[in-house]
Amino acid sequence: MGLLLYLVHIIAAIPEDPPMVAYATQEGDNPDIDTPEVTQTTQRPSSSSAAAQVKVIAAVASADVAVVNPDIDVEIPTEELSTGIDIGDGFGIGTGNGDGGGIPGIISKRCDLNDRMKRITENGGTPQCEEAVVKSLRWLKKQQNGNGSWGDGQFKASMTGITLLAYLAHCETPLSEEFGENVLKGISFLVDLGMKNPVISEQPGLKEICYDHAVATYALCEAYTFCKQMDIPSISNLERVVVKAVDRILDAQCPNGGWAYSYNNRINPNIDLSVTGWNVQALKAAEHGGVKPTKGEIRTALRKAAMYCRKNVMPDGKFSYKENGESPRSSLVGVGVLSLQMTGNGSDSAARKGLDWIKNNVKTLEWGKGSGTENVKSNLYMHYYCVQAAMNRGGDVWTSYNRAFRDAVLGGQKPDGSFSNNDTGYAECLSGKSKNIYRQCLATLMLETYYRFLPGTGEGTKNS
Repeated sequence: MGLLLYLVHIIAAIPEDPPMVAYATQEGDNPDIDTPEVTQTTQRPSSSSAAAQVKVIAAVASADVAVVNPDIDVEIPTEELSTGIDIGDGFGIGTGNGDGGGIPGIISKRCDLNDRMKRITENGGTPQCEEAVVKSLRWLKKQQNGNGSWGDGQFKASMTGITLLAYLAHCETPLSEEFGENVLKGISFLVDLGMKNPVISEQPGLKEICYDHAVATYALCEAYTFCKQMDIPSISNLERVVVKAVDRILDAQCPNGGWAYSYNNRINPNIDLSVTGWNVQALKAAEHGGVKPTKGEIRTALRKAAMYCRKNVMPDGKFSYKENGESPRSSLVGVGVLSLQMTGNGSDSAARKGLDWIKNNVKTLEWGKGSGTENVKSNLYMHYYCVQAAMNRGGDVWTSYNRAFRDAVLGGQKPDGSFSNNDTGYAECLSGKSKNIYRQCLATLMLETYYRFLPGTGEGTKNS
C-alpha cells in the first residue's frame, strides 16, 4: 500500500505538456502547400534546462489586485516527460460535434522548437519566420512599461492585450525563461484593471472600450487557458476577472448579434463589424478555455454573432461595415470570414464568398504601399484577419495567400526586430508609441499563424 501511494504521488507530480491555444474551425480539403526547401536551422531562443527555475504568480492574494509573488519558484518541466508523445501527421483531433461546440484536444510539445519548425515548414513557412518572431518578441520586451503595460495614451489595455497574444501564440508562458516575467507583469496589469473597473480599460468611459475591453479579454482568456491546462500557480483573481470580462461582453451584445461603441446593447447606429470581430475572438477564446460566464451562454452569443455577420456580406464577397450593405469595405472581408469560422459557420455561403474574394483580390502584400480602408496592398488590419481565415480554410486559398504575405512581412522587419512604417488600418486614435506596438503585434501574429491555430484541414476536426 505504501508503494502504491508513493507511485500515485509521483505520477500526480508530473506536469502535463503545455497546450496549444488553437480553435478548430472548419472541415476542408487537404491544403496543397508549397513547402520551401529548408537549408538552415534555428536555435531555441532560451534555455530549457530542467534545472532552470522561473518566477510565477501565486494565487494566494486576498486583495482585489493581481499580486506578484517573487518568492515562489517552480522547475521547468523536463523535455524527457514528453518522450513517446507525438501529434502524428495532423494537427490534432477535434472533440466537439454538431454546431462546433467542441475544441481540439491538448496538443503535445506545443512549446518545442522542433515541433514548431515542423509546423512552419509543413504549412509553407521558412526558418526565417521563426527567427523574425523571436526578434520581434525581444523588441517588444524592451518596450514594456514599468507597470507591466505596453503602449501609451488611453489604450494601454488593448495594446497590452495584443502584445500578450503575440507572446502566448509563441507559447511564451509563465514558464519561459526569457519572456516569462514580462508576460506575467502584462497579465497582472490587465487583471488589476479588471478588478478596479467595470471594463478592462484605464478609461472606462471611452466609447472605444468595445475595443480596449475585447482585446484585453481575448488575451486574458488565452492566459487563463494556459494556466489552467498546465496546472501551474496562477495569478490571483485571474479567473474572477475573466468571468467578469466575459459577462460584460455577453451583456453588451445587441439584439441583432453585433456589438457597438460604448457597449450600447440596444439597436443603434454604432453597431459595426469591426467592433464585432474583436468581441467574437474574445468569446471564442473564452469558450476554448472553458470559461463559465454568469450572464448567458457563450455558444448562444456566437450563434447570434454569426447571424449578424451574414447580414454584412455583399454579392461580390466583400463585407460591409454595418449590416445590410452599408459601407462595404475590402478591409473587413477577413473579419467577416474569421468571425463566421469562429462561430462554427465557416462553410456558410457568406464565408465562401469572402474566401473567394480573398483568393481573387489579395495577390500580394506590398509593405509600405497605400493606406485607407480600401487598401489591399498593405493594410495590416485586413491582413491580420485574412491570414487566419485563409489558414483555417487551407487548400488553394491558403497556398495563394501564403505567397502573398509571407516574404513581404519578413521584408518589413528591421535589424533591431521592429517593423518599419506600414498602414495598420483603423488606428487613427492611437498615439505614436501605441501605433508602433500595434503594427508590431499584427505583423508578429501573422507570422505565428503557421502554428497558432488548428487548421480546418486537421484530421478529425469539427466546426468550432
